[in-house]
Amino acid sequence: MIVLYNFLLILLYKYTTMLFKTSQNQKKIRENLFAICGNPYTLSQKIKNGFYGSPKYLLLKISPKNFEIDFEEYTDLVYCTFELRTKGVAVYFRHKNEEYVLMSRYNQISFLNNNGVLEVQINNYTIKLKVVDGKAHKKFIRKLIESRNKSMK
Repeated sequence: MIVLYNFLLILLYKYTTMLFKTSQNQKKIRENLFAICGNPYTLSQKIKNGFYGSPKYLLLKISPKNFEIDFEEYTDLVYCTFELRTKGVAVYFRHKNEEYVLMSRYNQISFLNNNGVLEVQINNYTIKLKVVDGKAHKKFIRKLIESRNKSMK
């Protein structure tokens, strides 16, 4: 019984955070996005709650390295944005002409904001971001916490 419980916990942990190349299988990615992060907010909900999206963040580092994403040898700037959904967050970025999405539920996200650098930990992924627009960043973090609290009720 304990072995089955541990196995189910591992499955839940593994399949509630995913990094995808969006060029691979659009239908599978969309299904996983709805399963993990929930439905997107409607236009009226976005206007009512003020969820207009995140500002751009400069992506400095992502670990562990998947899909051969290596920022040490790549000299171009890589920006990312966050999409707030009903049950989670999707992080979108583009690297070497490939688009990626990292998705997770709200309860698996933690972040640290220090001296213009935002470090986001999503299960086993750590993303280090540089804040480009400080005022928009503060507003977005406030909305992220608000959306996270609504989903936890």
